[in-house]
Amino acid sequence: MKSTALKSAPANVALRHRAKERLRALPSPSKASSVADLRSAMAELRIYEAELEIQNEELLDSRAQIEESQKNYFRHFDLAPVGLIRLNRKGQILEANILGAQMLGEKRVLLNTVPRTFLAHVSSESHVVFQQHLESTLASGKMETCELSLRNAAGHESFVRIQSVISRSEKDEKDFYLTLTDLTERREIEQKLALQRVLAEAAVTSKELFFGMLSHELRTPLTPLVALLEDLAAEPGRSPEDLAALALMRRNLDLETHLIDDLLDLTRVTGGKLQLHRETTDVHLCLRQAIEICQPDIDAKELQLAIELDAPRHFVDGDASRLQQIFWNLIKNAVKFTPVGGRIAIETRSAEASRLTVEFRDTGVGIDPRPLLHLFEPFFQVQHALKQRAGGLGLGLAICKAITEAHGGTLTAASAGLGKGATFCVKLATVAEPNAKLSGPAADASTPARREDLRLLLVEDHDDTRKVLARLLNRRGYKVEAARNAQEARSLSSERTFDLIISDIALPDASGCDLLKELGTKHKLRGIAMSGFGSDTDLAQSRAAGFLEHLVKPIDARALDTAIQRVVEKSRAGRHTTSTSKIMSRASG
Repeated sequence: MKSTALKSAPANVALRHRAKERLRALPSPSKASSVADLRSAMAELRIYEAELEIQNEELLDSRAQIEESQKNYFRHFDLAPVGLIRLNRKGQILEANILGAQMLGEKRVLLNTVPRTFLAHVSSESHVVFQQHLESTLASGKMETCELSLRNAAGHESFVRIQSVISRSEKDEKDFYLTLTDLTERREIEQKLALQRVLAEAAVTSKELFFGMLSHELRTPLTPLVALLEDLAAEPGRSPEDLAALALMRRNLDLETHLIDDLLDLTRVTGGKLQLHRETTDVHLCLRQAIEICQPDIDAKELQLAIELDAPRHFVDGDASRLQQIFWNLIKNAVKFTPVGGRIAIETRSAEASRLTVEFRDTGVGIDPRPLLHLFEPFFQVQHALKQRAGGLGLGLAICKAITEAHGGTLTAASAGLGKGATFCVKLATVAEPNAKLSGPAADASTPARREDLRLLLVEDHDDTRKVLARLLNRRGYKVEAARNAQEARSLSSERTFDLIISDIALPDASGCDLLKELGTKHKLRGIAMSGFGSDTDLAQSRAAGFLEHLVKPIDARALDTAIQRVVEKSRAGRHTTSTSKIMSRASG
């Protein structure tokens, strides 16, 4: 490497000074100098010259390294994947890298030569945010972050994250160093997701409204049929053939009602709106009630039923009607897939002190191991021999599992294979058995209300339902006046005195809830709601309106008669707290 003298280098100056001092110390030419001294001085000069050359090369290398570092710095600065901008205390742009200039829509040469304020590129709605951001950065001395909208020279807006820090310049002035990260694409994705979420929620709401309306429209015409069938079956002198035909019609009506219930329950489960009305519940009692409902189907197939309810702890914190729904579905499932003359076993046990196990075993067609993995999925149905398709929608087990898990329990299925039966196991946490209620015997001993003393106002816009229920209630001894809408109900209540109003919720000219509030205030009427709408929201609305009972259609006369007696008993006892009893159609079979 060719050496070049660096006059300004302190090391070279020092060497020259030492060489001059050495030369001055040599004897003057007038004095006799030995050849040895001259040679020694020349050797030292050559050494100094060599040292000078080495140090000069080192300085050149250092300068080259500094220049290369500067190039690397500016290369990283220019090619950084974020926008880099330096501002002075006035907010003017001192320099910007390539991406920073692009984000502002400006030519980099202009940004680095002509002072421009960064605020001119900030959207007007973000001016305050940016100014507060710089003030915070200056005050804290730490890196601060904000997000705002920028508008480039072409007017296009982008959403960016700005991170700023204070650093001193070569002139010892405080400058702002900003990094800009473009979040526009991320924000657009978030906005699209938010829109999709809103649309999905709207779709769920629409679906719930649709199924609610569908339920109402399907249930309403079933009420007169159920009531008439019950009335016809109760008439004396019916032949066994007539009774069998009536029972057949009732079973098929119940089947349609259960399908409606399953569709509504599915919407609650998928929408996360399944609600439980928890209380200390006797699982053995729920099982007996479910078995009683299924007994006609068990007898029809001549199935052997073994019941061993041996669990010492059989009380749980649960919703009695929902637990009965689980057991009803599992028993019906066993009946459906067990051939004539087969066997069904229902057993309870407490293998653990705080856990109750309820097991349902059958000797039916069994389940192949592969379908077991999907057994609890909605609409899934096992294809059995000869590709025969089971009846129903394939919702019962999925709903049962959801209800069980809502109780904090588990529902599992097992089978040794086709033709080897199946076992379903429900496990629930137990609670202590409650003390016997002191008011129980008194309530049981209370005298039922005299029907002939009770005056009822029946409000129902469905003509067949209104006529059938009015006739059946009159036949039971009640004094009934019927109205087809809210206006007729107001007229009747102003002309006559009533003890109780029984009203549909969805009337053509008003809501049954509003009607009860009005008549309850004017005439101190208590009410029973009857409706095809049976969601938890519907029940809550009827409770809030003052209805003491909410009966879900289809309603038979016996269920309505029982509800009337309960309301009268509450009135006698002076209990003004509203308690809603949802009479599920599956429990009225």
